[in-house]
Amino acid sequence: MSDRQPVLIVDAGGTLVTRTRPGLAGRVVRAVRAAGDDRPEAEVRAAVLTAPDPDACLRRLGPLDPRARAAVLAELTDDPGDAVILPGAEELLDTAARLGWRVIVATNAGPGTPPLPEPLARHIDTVVESRGYGMVKDDPRFWARLREEEKVDARAALVVGDDLAADQRAPEAAGLQTRLVGGDGTATAALTAQLRAAGARPQEAAAVVAGRREHFAGRDMIVAPHLAPLVVRVTRARVRLAAGAAGTAAVVVRRRALPPAVVAASGALPDLAWLHLPRDRRPYQAPAELRALLDAEGLSLDVLSASDRRHALAMIREARSSTAVSERMADLVLFLRDRGKGGVG
Repeated sequence: MSDRQPVLIVDAGGTLVTRTRPGLAGRVVRAVRAAGDDRPEAEVRAAVLTAPDPDACLRRLGPLDPRARAAVLAELTDDPGDAVILPGAEELLDTAARLGWRVIVATNAGPGTPPLPEPLARHIDTVVESRGYGMVKDDPRFWARLREEEKVDARAALVVGDDLAADQRAPEAAGLQTRLVGGDGTATAALTAQLRAAGARPQEAAAVVAGRREHFAGRDMIVAPHLAPLVVRVTRARVRLAAGAAGTAAVVVRRRALPPAVVAASGALPDLAWLHLPRDRRPYQAPAELRALLDAEGLSLDVLSASDRRHALAMIREARSSTAVSERMADLVLFLRDRGKGGVG
């Protein structure tokens, strides 16, 4: 069961590191083109980036004439070059980790991609690669799988990268907020400063608001696909944003055919802030199936804080399938059992 730890999901190439040689997928595309094969670039890139090893890549590419096959194999097995840490990358990961964020690296990585340098790796909890999932980051299913397998609560997560398709459009389609940064370190340093200003996650914070800004309908707003659950039954929801000691009233608005967005009730929006919901004095009702599971184990939701209880029940209510509902109920029961606290609920 998640302890609601915020999650920073960071791209590798172009965001954390660059290499002394061009990327593998680009080199294979050029080798295929030089051999006279004009198949679509996206097809070649997907074959490279979803293959766990050179043989699998060649199989995915399908028939190649001998010259093209030899050129591709040479690129697949050649030295990938040295990784060079980009400006601000180490400080970003160090700051996030010190503030209690879990750091996940999500990367398009083909055969032979080496691990990240140790100064970065020591801050990273998990690395998720396209070659492991069998799909590229440009595919929203990559991000949906990451959310499910890594038990990421989208409301407490931020995707950071440099590619419009892979690090913005696809994760937003999977319900994650995003922030694009460049390799010169300016935007990365700004994000690091914003993390420091916001501080560690407050106990009662329901979400983090840190996504990309957009000017829409004459107003400055932050795009927030991760807050869709707040405006399923209403067109807007009043919230409070807090960054350190500073706070401001804001509104989450539902938009037709677009992701939800956060707008300031007055004044300016902070670039990164913790979202707090108005106090809700209504009792939080557990589903009958969950109550039966808890009764069978002699467990109770009463050992949770009001915020944690609300979050746990929301995760169950918002599951997209009956299988996911059952899995999340089982996770909650396991979490309560591991705490070693009981009492009939």
